[in-house]
Amino acid sequence: MLKGIITLLIFQFIGECFVRFFELIVPGPVIGMVLLLLFLIIRNKSFESLDNAVFLHLRYLPLLFIPAAMGIITQADTISKEFWAIIISLFVGTLIALAFSAKFIDILTIRKEKNNEL
Repeated sequence: MLKGIITLLIFQFIGECFVRFFELIVPGPVIGMVLLLLFLIIRNKSFESLDNAVFLHLRYLPLLFIPAAMGIITQADTISKEFWAIIISLFVGTLIALAFSAKFIDILTIRKEKNNEL
C-alpha cells in the first residue's frame, strides 16, 4: 500500500510542477489525477498497492467535503453578489454533463452490442 500512496503523491507533485511551470489556473492535484489516468490507460491496468491506497482514501472521502463547505460559508458575500451567475452556470453545467453522459453511455451500449454480435 505504501507504493500506492507514493504513486499518488508523485502524480500530485508532477501536477503541481506543471501548474507552477506553465502558470495554469487549474489545481495541481487535478492535473496529477489526469496524468495518473493517462498513465493507467497506457499501462492498461492498475496495481494492487495503488488499488488499496485508493480504496483506503475513498472510505474517508466525505470528510474532505467539510472544509469545502466551510469555505463556501466564508464566501457568503461573494455568493450573494454572483448568485444568478452561479445558479445559471450550475444548471447549464449539469445539463451539459447529463447530455455528455447520456451520449457516452449510448456509444458504450452500441459498442457492447457490436461485440456481442461477433
